[in-house]
Amino acid sequence: MANLEYLLTLLPSLPGRLGDKVSVDEAYRLLRFEDNAKITYLADVLSIEDAIIDLGLNYYVLQNKSYQVELAKTIPESFKTVFYSFNEKSEADWMTAIYAAWFNVLIETSRKTGSSLLKEWAKWEYSLRINLMINRMKKAGQDIDQTELVPDFMRFGNDYDTSSIVEKYYTCSEPMKAERLLDQFRLDFIRSLAIGYSFSADELIAYMLELRIYARYARLDPEKGRKILQEVTAL
Repeated sequence: MANLEYLLTLLPSLPGRLGDKVSVDEAYRLLRFEDNAKITYLADVLSIEDAIIDLGLNYYVLQNKSYQVELAKTIPESFKTVFYSFNEKSEADWMTAIYAAWFNVLIETSRKTGSSLLKEWAKWEYSLRINLMINRMKKAGQDIDQTELVPDFMRFGNDYDTSSIVEKYYTCSEPMKAERLLDQFRLDFIRSLAIGYSFSADELIAYMLELRIYARYARLDPEKGRKILQEVTAL
């Protein structure tokens, strides 16, 4: 990726704590302004989760059945097929399928950008979300077939066990404290992989992954916060 040193100096500074104001939209604007195909594609892929959350919230939670989301032209057609199947599936089935598809795209993107960090984060984050879902299903008394829950790309070569984090999550008495706990683990993991001042794809990706966590808290509406958080952590 060309000219990353210059780009990284232009991006908004990361805030000091969760809840401080920050603009992820400005970061995306700067990434796309570079007119670099790889950087633009990275921005498009990372912003997929925003489309997932928006659609999940509006179509399933708020019952706005006419709601439409348009994905970037660069997004693979295989992902778009899964994304636009929302009107054929229940919320749980669609969330499970769409997040599996998104993490698959992230791992493919890691190869295109040469970012080992993105691949390791995707595997860790997906492990965390799978463990959260399994725990919720157990608490609800549902039968679990993990061979159906875990997609092929996650069944081999994943060295991350996030079950202990999920156990700590369920010791929290308040939902927001529980989410902050998860996000602190997320930040710590990203920082454990990132190398500062490397001016590499990994440094840019680590910055964007952190920024997205901060931005989510900065834009939470107190009345809709719990619903949004449920959409973010659902699979």
